[in-house]
Amino acid sequence: MSEYLAHIKYEGKLVEDGFLDARKSAEILIGIDEVIRFFLFQENKESAKLDLEIPIRVEKGCWMAILPPYLEVGILTALGAATAYGMTALNTIAKNDFKDVTSKDIGKKIVKGIKWLIEIVKHLKKKKVKQFPDAKVELKEGIQMAGIPNENGEILFVPLEYLDLYTKVPEKLLDKLTKQIEEERELEIDFSEENKGDKDDTGTPAKITYGQKSLFFEEKEEEDILFPELKHGMYVELEGHLTRGNEKTNTLGFEYENHILTCIPYEGSIRSEKQTLFTNCTIKGYIDRLAKDGTFKERRPIIRYLEIENNDQEKPSLFG
Repeated sequence: MSEYLAHIKYEGKLVEDGFLDARKSAEILIGIDEVIRFFLFQENKESAKLDLEIPIRVEKGCWMAILPPYLEVGILTALGAATAYGMTALNTIAKNDFKDVTSKDIGKKIVKGIKWLIEIVKHLKKKKVKQFPDAKVELKEGIQMAGIPNENGEILFVPLEYLDLYTKVPEKLLDKLTKQIEEERELEIDFSEENKGDKDDTGTPAKITYGQKSLFFEEKEEEDILFPELKHGMYVELEGHLTRGNEKTNTLGFEYENHILTCIPYEGSIRSEKQTLFTNCTIKGYIDRLAKDGTFKERRPIIRYLEIENNDQEKPSLFG
């Protein structure tokens, strides 16, 4: 394997052939992007504008996202463009915007931040602690280290700068990465052999097993599916009452069996329904249960309607 800076990988029987489906892979890559951006943002607010590319390497026994050896140069190049530095030397950008660190330190600091975050959560068994009144600060090999006790009185020494970063981390920052951990699929984050050995690193790979998953990711209880008999793509003719119209979102509210369902015209505008608003009616169209994650599991169905029949004699006008 050619040199790389660090890896974020999943390994175990569920990836014996390096397989991870496209949806899971996409969600993980989005999660990696969010994590990298968080740690970069702590150093430079312009980093939110970066266009990051994260290669994937699939090998027998693991699925691996690779942070390339010149990740930090790519970051600096992008920052140079984003902040109008133009052709300024990369090390000068690093000096001005990243607190006198070298360009390679930037990429390594991101990885160390992720690794220490994982170790702190595992030690404290908490995703969020803002203050450490019982911490003891010591100088170890020229690095200020904070000894933080857990509920069992065990002490973990963490570089102060990474402990400070931990207190700023959003609780859901690692959700997209840890969600994919299963009994036979574990997560590991570490440097390549060529980039290990820094005194302020954790010293070992940061791993999260299935037994530790609940420390990082809370499984949400599935809400009851509303009208499960209305399947995605099904043609329906439902009787109910139109309760509202919103021209900005081009949607109607349709009261059906004591629930308000969102209705969207299959084509065109809701303005054509001005005679049916606030009437008892029959709506004809197709059920849409497409969720944000690409599955057809949306709890509340949407109706993409073709036609609405007014079942009342009078036809009041709303839109005028």
